[in-house]
Amino acid sequence: MTDIQYSYSHAAILVSDIERSARFYERAVGWQHEFSREFDGVLGEANAYGGPGRIAMGNMGGVHLQLVQMEVPLETKGLQPHCGIFMCSVMVDDLEPVRERLRGADIPITRELDIGGVRLLVVTDPDGQELGIMAMRADA
Repeated sequence: MTDIQYSYSHAAILVSDIERSARFYERAVGWQHEFSREFDGVLGEANAYGGPGRIAMGNMGGVHLQLVQMEVPLETKGLQPHCGIFMCSVMVDDLEPVRERLRGADIPITRELDIGGVRLLVVTDPDGQELGIMAMRADA
């Protein structure tokens, strides 16, 4: 079997309002916009739904996160069990400056978790996608 070298490319999140979502990710986790582009219906057709739309590619912590808005009706993501992306997350050294940043940006913390050696703050984007901000516990 041939050894294939893979490298991570990006995650894409469907959003209902690309400008609103870009502002949220910039304020919540420092997402940095790299480029935007409009696309025709080919992307939607390849995924069996959707049509023309726009993408905004950005970077958060060295990971590319693409926001995608298609000209089709979308439902807001709920918390019910589902397959697919459960949560996107970023890692920080200390959660206290994050709390201050979120408070200053008027972004509520949806919930806080302490899982093993990790403390996790969860925020929810305008379309219901959860975003985790995690830090290792000092005693881990």
